[in-house]
Amino acid sequence: MQMQVGWTDGMSAPIKIVVIGLGWIGRKHATLISSSDQCVLAGVCDVDLSHQSYAEQIGVPFYDNVDELISAVQPDGAVIATPNSHHFSVAQICARRKVDILIEKPIADTLAQSQRIVDVTKEQDVHVVIGHHRRHSPFIQMAKSVVENGELGKLVGAMMLWTLMKPADYFDVNWRTTRPGGGPMLINLIHEIDILRFVCGEIRQVFAHVSSENRNLEVEDSLSISLSFENGALGNIFASDSVPSPWSYEATTRENPHYFYSEENCYQFFGTNGALAVPGMEIWKYTSGSATGWQYPLEKSSLEVSQEDPLHSQLDHFCRVIRGEESSLINAEDGMRTLRTAHAVLESAEKQIPVEITH
Repeated sequence: MQMQVGWTDGMSAPIKIVVIGLGWIGRKHATLISSSDQCVLAGVCDVDLSHQSYAEQIGVPFYDNVDELISAVQPDGAVIATPNSHHFSVAQICARRKVDILIEKPIADTLAQSQRIVDVTKEQDVHVVIGHHRRHSPFIQMAKSVVENGELGKLVGAMMLWTLMKPADYFDVNWRTTRPGGGPMLINLIHEIDILRFVCGEIRQVFAHVSSENRNLEVEDSLSISLSFENGALGNIFASDSVPSPWSYEATTRENPHYFYSEENCYQFFGTNGALAVPGMEIWKYTSGSATGWQYPLEKSSLEVSQEDPLHSQLDHFCRVIRGEESSLINAEDGMRTLRTAHAVLESAEKQIPVEITH
């Protein structure tokens, strides 16, 4: 393992982290780092000079060149929050300077670039965390525990809804409406794909239908995805960004205050002994010792889950990864597997055939 700048003789100095890319999510990371007791915000970077006023506002050095940022600040870690198409070029600079990185999801636009990130970070022995922050959600952590512990019995399947109405001005940003990185599959549903892999296991095959009928854009606005898992379970995702609906992760978990809150569930997991609804964390089972069958009553119980910001938990995890205290919850190879599955969905929709996932 490489020696980290700021760590000497077993004594720890504050972890120095920089943020590269100052869009909405980059600024969110900067705010979290600034308020953390685990690390300090040592600098920020963006090629758009208009962001310099933001850096002055929060009192940190601003750079428009990544090499200059790293040379001047010598950080322990970097958060890469640039547009997806620039993830590799920035990750390469950081890796060659021995700076551990947290890359916003997805790992890259293309599988070729994601493989290059895997290669350069492995070559330079640099730690990577991919920003699929929902793995740190207490709801998703609990769901994974319930499924893995066998509380539902043998996993039979999972069903996910991601249905909402995006505001009109969301589409004023050109890259959101064009390939290769635009559309709800790669912007939004890649979260659902990653959660399914995290909770249920590897996905073996996908078969998808997409539609652009509602918004008439180059990218899809609605999707229906059938999945099969290596363990034999089945899954389904229905998604649309063009319908008024309360059933989405964002609307039901309270994690993002910009969304209208809905007391509904958006995910269901089914097993031979019971079913789980998320984020209500309701488990449905037959009462102990009773007969089974549709004519008999089911009993509902609820699991207690404390509300936590998964982005904050992800930052704490990144700090522990930098210190060498934990392994990455989702490293570059793992992030590439999620991206490969997302691309398989789009391939299936385009060719109208089932697509096998090879890892």
